[in-house]
Order: sequence, then C-alpha cells, then structure tokens
Amino acid sequence: MKYLKDCPEPGMGTWYFEIDSDGIAYRQIVIQDDGTYIASNRKHEQYHFLLAEKAIDDTEPYYTKITKKEFEEVWSNYLHTLNQEWHQIKNALPVGTKVKGYIEVFFPQGTLIHIFQHHAVGLSDTRTYEEKTPSEWMYPKHEVTAIVKGYDEVNQWVILDQTQVLKNQFAG
Repeated sequence: MKYLKDCPEPGMGTWYFEIDSDGIAYRQIVIQDDGTYIASNRKHEQYHFLLAEKAIDDTEPYYTKITKKEFEEVWSNYLHTLNQEWHQIKNALPVGTKVKGYIEVFFPQGTLIHIFQHHAVGLSDTRTYEEKTPSEWMYPKHEVTAIVKGYDEVNQWVILDQTQVLKNQFAG
C-alpha cells in the first residue's frame, strides 16, 4: 500500500489516502479545517461513504507521499472518537447474530451493508453471494440478511457471512 496526503484548496481540509499499487483507494479520511473528520468507513450525511471512485495517480504533483505511520496516526485518532459506539455495537451484535439491513455501497474490500440494529456498518464478501443473486438486485438499497462472523477493527465494521440479498428495497 501507498499513503498520500493532499491539501486541495483553502477551506477543504487535509485529505489522506491509502491506495494499492493500481491507485485504488482502500481508506480515505479528511480532517476538515474545524478539526472534524470525514472518513470512508462511516456514512456522512453530505458525502455518503467518501472514497475515491477512480484510481489515484500518485505521481501528480499535488499529492505528498507520507509514511504508513503518519496515515495510521491520523486514522487511529479518528477511530478513537468512535470507540464507545464501536464497543456498544460489538456487544449488541455478537458473532452468530442474524442481522438485517440493506446494501449501501460496493468498496474494494466488499459490500458495505447498513445494519438496521444499532445503525452499524457491515462488510460482506461480495464474491460469496453475487453468483446466486439476480444481477438486478445487486444495487444499493436492496435489503439483505446475514450472520455476524467477526469484526474489522481497522475500519470498525461488522464482518458478515451467509449474506442473502432480497428482492425488496429499503424505502427509508
């Protein structure tokens, strides 16, 4: 992985990216000028799940290469602000719990699922269910059921297994 930083324009904060060798972003975080965060692991009311949709060319002059340590310090400081909520989610959704939710977005790591219980974010391995799911159901808002398999501590996501996409869409 490679790590980059960018300060696009005054008032836009500082942007941090974790990208693979093809420039695909896996994690992204913005520290806004007021000190608040917008990060790819949580839904933001204005920016949804903020993650670069196209490959990032790390040779562009406006990107500054940074160390993994610098990126992880920023990411860790941000995650720390969510620790209480994260512990509540893990306690409420132990391994083996059946959950319901809907597809939010497709990420390089898999499908992000909005879990109705506790408004948690789940991660499902898209490859494990896409073959048995009609292609017209493989879109955001389609409801799903799944079983809690574990936890992704790096992103504070609930790892899901046995995911089944349903025909109906969440109307909310």
